[in-house]
Amino acid sequence: MGTKFSCAAVMAAWFWLYPVAAAPWTDSIGWSDLGGPGSSASEPPDCRGPGGSLRSTPATRSANLELLTDERPKAESEPKTAGEGVIQDEVGGPTQPPPLIGDGRGDRDGRPSRRGPGRWWWRDADPRRRTHPDVLAAFRRAILPTRAATVRIMVDGQPAALGAIVEPDGHVVSKASLLEGKITCLLPDGRELPARLLGADEENDLALLKVEAKGLTPVSWRPGGAPPVGSWVATVGQQADPLAIGVVSAEPRTIPGPRRPPPRRGVLGVSLEPADTGPRIEKVVGGSAAEKAGLKVGDIVHGIDGNPLTTVQQMIEAVGSHPPGEKITLLIARDRDELRLTATLEKLQPDSGGGLAPEDGWGGGPFSQRRYGFPSAMPHDTVLSPTDCGGPLVDTDGKVVGINIARALRVTSYAIPADVARKVVAELKKKAPSD
Repeated sequence: MGTKFSCAAVMAAWFWLYPVAAAPWTDSIGWSDLGGPGSSASEPPDCRGPGGSLRSTPATRSANLELLTDERPKAESEPKTAGEGVIQDEVGGPTQPPPLIGDGRGDRDGRPSRRGPGRWWWRDADPRRRTHPDVLAAFRRAILPTRAATVRIMVDGQPAALGAIVEPDGHVVSKASLLEGKITCLLPDGRELPARLLGADEENDLALLKVEAKGLTPVSWRPGGAPPVGSWVATVGQQADPLAIGVVSAEPRTIPGPRRPPPRRGVLGVSLEPADTGPRIEKVVGGSAAEKAGLKVGDIVHGIDGNPLTTVQQMIEAVGSHPPGEKITLLIARDRDELRLTATLEKLQPDSGGGLAPEDGWGGGPFSQRRYGFPSAMPHDTVLSPTDCGGPLVDTDGKVVGINIARALRVTSYAIPADVARKVVAELKKKAPSD
């Protein structure tokens, strides 16, 4: 009993003391930096120890942050200049985006990480996190012109992607592989207009759309090449704040992999077991195509679309050979009756686990179906929803540095660089049929 109590006490003490002991040696910030014990409004002493290493005293953690982020504040007599990334906040005053805690590599999707500020619960409200409302608000003025050039693309009445207006006469660029169905564009002024697909570039997964509108605001492209690695970027939607902010992770590069997503397989929604005369239905998923068609547990399937079946594998292959939305006719035996039922196959749900890549298990999803096979893409760590791809990515000056093209990994999204996107748009306009 005493031994168990002593072990529990040691573990409890370690749990509470470890954050204080370990914080100086990680990218996290200690309790004193949040106004707790040991905090001070005065300038902390030099935090460099012998050999230039960082000291670990609580009083120097604020200085540690400045060294790790290279964001040492200037005195009031040394205002920021335009060349140093100054942007304007909502009320028009100059402001610098608040620095990330540590080296900025934690909490990319707003959830606790092993490196960033979300590791301990009392840091979750820290205003220097990139997901904090004050941080997002600092970008409002910068993204304002691009908001007026961003459209929400609807496919069959559902949000499918974002798009960027590239010409005042209604030309819009977006992510091509998301545009299957009836396309409409929700403009910044609230109008929802039908859109025609003028052409698509499979290599870059970009499509050019046309809406019948005049006098629209086009995006302003960043001149020159891609921004330097580490530069702030923001994903623009149609709301006042950016959808997310992040930094450029690497220079534009080729992203290898298949260009086409895996073939879509229709889903019936049953579990099967072998039987003497054919596959027998062991379970029917609620709300599935099978339930809607009237299939029941215990039914034995003798054939699909006139083709006889005798094994479970034959039925799996027969159903999987049809895409979602297609109808199949099943010949089943129920008790002593023989029935013919028609089912309309459905899509595989994202959370069902089918067709996932190994890296999808790392968390941070959902991911884009087409996320590989780009000849040139700029990696950044802005956290996107797949339906927010196709829209503009901007720098702190509000210039479009690229078109978001894929949510790829837990800490990686891709954008087609501005110079590449502009060339693709020009080529698609040349090839587009005349009105």
